[in-house]
Amino acid sequence: MNINGLSFNALPPIDLPFRFFITAPIFIILCAFLILFSGETLWVSRWQPSMLALTHGFTLGFLTMVMMGALLQLLPVIGGVGIARPRLVVSVCHSTLIIGILCLMANFIWPSKLLTISSLIFLVCSIGVYILTFTWVLVKKLSQGDSIIGFRLAMSALFIVLLLGVGLLSQSIGFLSVNSIGKMLTNSHALFGLVGWGSLLIISVSFQVISMFHVAPSFPKLISRYLPSSLFFLLIFSIFQPVFVVPFIILIHGVFALSLLLVISKRKRKIPDSTIRFWQLAALTLIVLNIFYFTPDKFLPSFIRQQKTLLITAVYLYFYLVAVIQGMLLKILPFLSYTHLQQKCLVNFSAMQTIPHMHKFLNKKHGQWLFYLHFMTGIVLFYTLVIPSTYWLLSLLLLIEFSWLLYLMIKVMRLYFLTLTKINLSVNE
Repeated sequence: MNINGLSFNALPPIDLPFRFFITAPIFIILCAFLILFSGETLWVSRWQPSMLALTHGFTLGFLTMVMMGALLQLLPVIGGVGIARPRLVVSVCHSTLIIGILCLMANFIWPSKLLTISSLIFLVCSIGVYILTFTWVLVKKLSQGDSIIGFRLAMSALFIVLLLGVGLLSQSIGFLSVNSIGKMLTNSHALFGLVGWGSLLIISVSFQVISMFHVAPSFPKLISRYLPSSLFFLLIFSIFQPVFVVPFIILIHGVFALSLLLVISKRKRKIPDSTIRFWQLAALTLIVLNIFYFTPDKFLPSFIRQQKTLLITAVYLYFYLVAVIQGMLLKILPFLSYTHLQQKCLVNFSAMQTIPHMHKFLNKKHGQWLFYLHFMTGIVLFYTLVIPSTYWLLSLLLLIEFSWLLYLMIKVMRLYFLTLTKINLSVNE
């Protein structure tokens, strides 16, 4: 593991990011039941109320939940500065985010003014406080590394996502009138959410974690320095010229994918690793999406052509964004647990012997099972988009996959707190 240039002095208490992490799979389990009870009608259109609820369950309930928790740890490690009053900030952001997502998902299925206003209040409170807190840190004199610059751009994208989301929800209850540009705002909201907040943050994190966890070389300077800013500016231009800009956004993802595969191939520790498999799956997905996107429609079967946009979005979300998030969790959870326990031993070095090896926190075979489950679920998701009658199988696999992820998280947390108890007893002797 390469930890040169990293700082571990400003880490917040470990239970704070764990709150976000352990909540995330519960939302996908909820989504699995939503798929089961919605049936085949869910897959008719991206505008189906249940589909909108499902999409936000994934993007807010899982992706955003994990990324908010991860940034709590990554920013102090990479930038050397943590947020002020982390326990208060996390208590507010985490609780209001849960309530806001539940209200929003319920509002899509059972529209009501009360649910709309509730989701507006809680989501603005949660995401707004989070953005303000992290922006305050990000504008300070931090190390001007490529990852930190990418974090700033991703946070800016999240702010735009929030503004567009507030506008769209306000329109639905008559606070605003944006009928003439409603579809454009919706598409921009989705694009900034998936690409700006989701992908841009993942790309920025990859510049650090690939070399850190896998003893790999750094990304080519041209990629790490210019790709995030290029992607962000293309997103800004997409508001005005989406048809012209989206192909370039797809191409940039292809460039990142090739760079990622190149860096991974040059790693020094070429041992089987589930996290590497998740990264490789994500990179290959982006390459396949480039081929699929630029294939003329006349060469595609009619049943694929009719669902092309939905298929691209679903594959991008599940085989790229969700895959990377799960892969990183397999590394972050044991690493955080081990690092925090090490710091607890600074007052009594003899207590170090009570800390289990990092691999004890999360068995490699268990990570492999998660990868296989994810791959199978993704294949069934693609199949269900084309043949909706298999929705029940997708629901079952989602339930199994994310119940397994939840179990692995609980297992890591349990071992952490058991070891912490032993350390405290050792220190008090």
